[in-house]
Amino acid sequence: MSIRTRLLAALALSAALSAPVAAQDAEPIKFSIALPLSGVLAFSGQVQQAGWQSAIAYINDEGGIAGHPIEAEYYDDEYKVDLGVAGFKRAASGGDLVFAGGDGTPFVRAITPENNDSYRILMSATGFASDLVDTESYKYHFLPGLTYSDMFSELFAYMKTEKEKPTVAIVYSATEFGRDPLENARAAAKEMGVEIVLEEETKWSGVDVTASAIKLRNAAADYVIFHGYAGNVWPEILKTARDYRVESTFLGTAYNSDPEMVRGVGDAADGYVGVVPYQLAMEDATGEYAMAIRDSLKKWDVKEYTGYANMGYVQTWLTALLLREVIGEALEAGEELSGENLIGRINALENWDSKGIAGDITFVGQRIPHGIVYRYNVAGNDFSLTERHN
Repeated sequence: MSIRTRLLAALALSAALSAPVAAQDAEPIKFSIALPLSGVLAFSGQVQQAGWQSAIAYINDEGGIAGHPIEAEYYDDEYKVDLGVAGFKRAASGGDLVFAGGDGTPFVRAITPENNDSYRILMSATGFASDLVDTESYKYHFLPGLTYSDMFSELFAYMKTEKEKPTVAIVYSATEFGRDPLENARAAAKEMGVEIVLEEETKWSGVDVTASAIKLRNAAADYVIFHGYAGNVWPEILKTARDYRVESTFLGTAYNSDPEMVRGVGDAADGYVGVVPYQLAMEDATGEYAMAIRDSLKKWDVKEYTGYANMGYVQTWLTALLLREVIGEALEAGEELSGENLIGRINALENWDSKGIAGDITFVGQRIPHGIVYRYNVAGNDFSLTERHN
């Protein structure tokens, strides 16, 4: 008997007895989560795992999902597709898996055809690839944020609030996700009246940034967008460009805009503008869920609490809370916990209150199509974020 059948039976028995199911005694709801816990992206995977663990503990302490505790298995895939796929298949083979989390778009693309045909399990991942809005191809995948293409549109809209006809240079990594939004960004720029005057591709790492800084000086764009990096290369380009007296406003997409990362660049990053999917300034955050995240960060003994959250940490919290919502709704309605039923409930969410994390959420194309634009104020030991509105 699968967990989907057993859960429904447990709920029926609970209702018949007119007594709530205790989370510690009820059938668990199983998650499988792939993370790069070692290798070049271990710094990101470890933060995400901490976010998952704290969010699931919060949910279970509040009674789980309709009385059922979440039971999550984490495995290290080193950000390697073959390891991620093998882990997914191992977890799915038991027949009782309700949700699978992936560490990025390459994993999702690799497993999606088989998941669509055979497993039909609800999935999500940390990547923001532009093609994830193709709901026919990614039938059971939801993105708890906006795509890379959406991010460019948000940054272009911000530019238009400052200049009627802004010019922009785009600096991106020679990776799949670095190149991901370029075609859509060109189309959006043309439509919105933004002129792209330079597209500069760099290596992912180990690159001499001098040539890029000189190109930015010669382009003299009003704005420079960094995209497709993970804490490497772009800070050196930014600092070198400042040394070369480049006066552009520098901007970045989500993975270049974690507060800790930008603060580490130093004074050269003062005035940097980043688009992120979630509220990251936690000290003044309001709303039950944002305050719960803040409390968990204060208790986390691995990193010192700074008043700001890592994007991956918040993403895992929001994903877990969304899962509690839709799985709980399905259980209460007596539905099987299939990918089809759960993605249907994700798509049906309308103005869902994220309680301080990301405003009221309505999914469009199985993703949240809006973000938050921050200005980063960096001066010596002083650091703050100012939310900007398009």
